[in-house]
Amino acid sequence: NLPRISPALLSPACASLCLQGALWALHRSQSPSCARFCRALIGCLSQHSPAHDQSPLLTSLQDPDRSRLLEAAMTVLDPPGLRELFRGHLRGHLRGVASHRVANHGLQRLLDHAPEDVVSEVLSELGPALEEPLARGHPGVVLALLGTAQRHPRLQGEALRWLFQVGHAPFTARPRPLGVKP
Repeated sequence: NLPRISPALLSPACASLCLQGALWALHRSQSPSCARFCRALIGCLSQHSPAHDQSPLLTSLQDPDRSRLLEAAMTVLDPPGLRELFRGHLRGHLRGVASHRVANHGLQRLLDHAPEDVVSEVLSELGPALEEPLARGHPGVVLALLGTAQRHPRLQGEALRWLFQVGHAPFTARPRPLGVKP
């Protein structure tokens, strides 16, 4: 039986901050209520969406206040919960999430705490497109992937392979002769 969270508490910055503090306190106290509270919060964030063409959770990741709540939940959610969150809402949308100015932070938190199988799926989907978040000025996604690869040694080779491919597009400019200024 999940606790009920009023949708009115999700948007105002001070209420959002209170919910983040509650998540942190429950997690620090090692209360079994923490997992139930996380799932209730994610369920609440998954219900309302003005954009009918995408997941309500993706819409929440793009909103600054709701995204902070979702990030806080990801930092304390257990591996099965993170797996469910990823597979139910984020899989197939990582390129857009990684390149969004707000949502990319949620992806970073997921990578900071995700189990190895989820990180492997993220690498498979996002690896070929790592240039996109970098081009939009979001290097944190790449740094989070590298940090995750450090925690999961079996994924280091794949992470490094994708990283080394970033920026290796064919060079089409003609070399200038020595001594000629541009």
